[in-house]
Amino acid sequence: MGPLRCGIPADSMGVPFIPLEGEARMLQRVLQIINTAMKHLLNLIMVVLVVSTFMQVVFRFVIKNPLAWTEELSRYCLIWLTFLGAAYAMSKKAHIMVEFFINLFPPVGRKIIISLAAIINLVFFYILIFYGLQLVQSSMSQLSPVLRIPMGVIYLAIPIGGFFLAVNLIPNLIRDIRKGDEK
Repeated sequence: MGPLRCGIPADSMGVPFIPLEGEARMLQRVLQIINTAMKHLLNLIMVVLVVSTFMQVVFRFVIKNPLAWTEELSRYCLIWLTFLGAAYAMSKKAHIMVEFFINLFPPVGRKIIISLAAIINLVFFYILIFYGLQLVQSSMSQLSPVLRIPMGVIYLAIPIGGFFLAVNLIPNLIRDIRKGDEK
């Protein structure tokens, strides 16, 4: 645990850590492990993206013989980086939020607005998961032009990202609602 924020312990990113009990504590620990694994996967994807892009530049402009697969690999890495990165950012509460508007309301009003925003987000994440899975199923037989990877594998980033966005939103919502009770 890291520094105190409003008297509440926080992790290294400053996200409040609300102590939980029993199964909730175990779920919080599992989610923490998943998010740590996701962080390492994101780092690996970023390394592949940078190396692939660097190779493309070197082969295209220095050697004058471009590699066809590096551009496609970079594009697919960026897709996965976007959706998993959004989910990881959700776990750290790193998404932009307009707190000025929310702070105009009394504590009860803030909780209502935060809850409504979370419900809207969850509906959007459900749409990502539902239609993302349909896209994956319908495109599994289609192969990418150069790497010959099933496009369903590439599009799998959409429902997986949507799932982890939803999974990380719920503890954040609980923390935000409890935070008002702690003050």
